[in-house]
Amino acid sequence: MAGLAIHERDAWFLQRRLQDVLSRLLPAGHDPSDYELHASEIKSPSAQHRPAGAWSAIPIDTRLKVLAATYRCIRDFRPVDARFPATLFGAIVEGHDREARAYEEVLHKFDEMLNRRTRELGERQTGFIIHDKGAIERDVQKAAHTWRHISGRMGLLTHLADVPVFADSKASRLIQAADFVAWALWRYYGLAARDVTMIESLWPKFDAADGVMHGLIHVSPRFRSGCVCPPCASRHKALGGTEPGSAGYAP
Repeated sequence: MAGLAIHERDAWFLQRRLQDVLSRLLPAGHDPSDYELHASEIKSPSAQHRPAGAWSAIPIDTRLKVLAATYRCIRDFRPVDARFPATLFGAIVEGHDREARAYEEVLHKFDEMLNRRTRELGERQTGFIIHDKGAIERDVQKAAHTWRHISGRMGLLTHLADVPVFADSKASRLIQAADFVAWALWRYYGLAARDVTMIESLWPKFDAADGVMHGLIHVSPRFRSGCVCPPCASRHKALGGTEPGSAGYAP
């Protein structure tokens, strides 16, 4: 699971730049509004999405250019106010209870970032979560409501304006950008041969402070044996040589 946090003043600008990617690269006569920035569909529209959608009519070289340009857009985006950079979050969970644990991790990582910025800026920061529409809406909203009032496995959510709301990703370029982050993580963690092509440029965009990558967590039994992926390596360093499992990152 992955998320992208962006300040309300920057939301329009990022959406506009994502739209411009399509306006610039799609062949003449193709309306960008007809195309969703869905990474796996752009990469392999026939193999993974049947019946094939609009992307199947676009040449592969153009689709690859759209993928690369979209990742550059996310990587290079600069906010109106430098105090509020566009920030990435993610959770890769192995073992049981994967989906629920991933949601809990990402929501709390976002909340922790808002809490830290509240302390740094001296004014309360709150956030609002918009999630791709799916079959798990009620479960997520119920869990988030509980975590705002009763401490869960990782404590209370204290900086969310409300429970997450759900929207159709086809209508939101920002949700589509979050999909690109999730796909890049899947290409790195989910394939037998890790693909760093998409994620490599995004590592610095994940929330971090004091040299520790807080915004991305890899929950895996391999943490104890020395997983060297960026978030695990960051935590190993922060632990200063103590037993990795003692930090609670393994399931």
